[in-house]
Amino acid sequence: MKKYLFLLTFLSFFFTSNGQDNYKHAIGLRGGPLIGVSYKNFIWPINGVLEVIGGFNFANGRYMSLTGLYEHHLFINYSLNFYGGGGITFGNNEENFRLQLETIVGIEYLLDFVPFNVSLDYKPGYSILNNELVFDEFGVSLRYILK
Repeated sequence: MKKYLFLLTFLSFFFTSNGQDNYKHAIGLRGGPLIGVSYKNFIWPINGVLEVIGGFNFANGRYMSLTGLYEHHLFINYSLNFYGGGGITFGNNEENFRLQLETIVGIEYLLDFVPFNVSLDYKPGYSILNNELVFDEFGVSLRYILK
C-alpha cells in the first residue's frame, strides 16, 4: 500500500508541472439541484483553487445559497484534470437557515477550440444546524476562461 501511495504522490507532482498555466480565472453557469454561477480562481502555485458558487433552487422553497470551496487540482494532461476539496455553504429559504460543511470531488475538461471548460462534480455535505448528511448534489458547470 505504501508503494502505491508513493507512486500516486510522485505522479501527482509529475502531472501538475504545467497544468496551472492553462487558466487563472473562469466564470460560468452551474446546473444541478441548485442552478447558479460558479467562479474559479487559482490562488496557490501548486494547483490550489478557490471556487465560489452562488446557487438558487426553485423547487425547494426558493432556496438560495453561497458556497466557498478550496480545491486541489491534479492535472492529467493539458486539457483534463481531477480535483477535490472542501468548504462551507450558507443558505436560506423562507423557512430556515442552512449552514453546511461541504466536500467536492470532480473532473474538469478544458475545451481546445473555445475558451471554455466543463466540469462534472459531486458535492456531499454535512448540515451543521440540522445534524444530517446531504448527498444529493451532483453538478455540471460550463465556465468561460478569463485567463
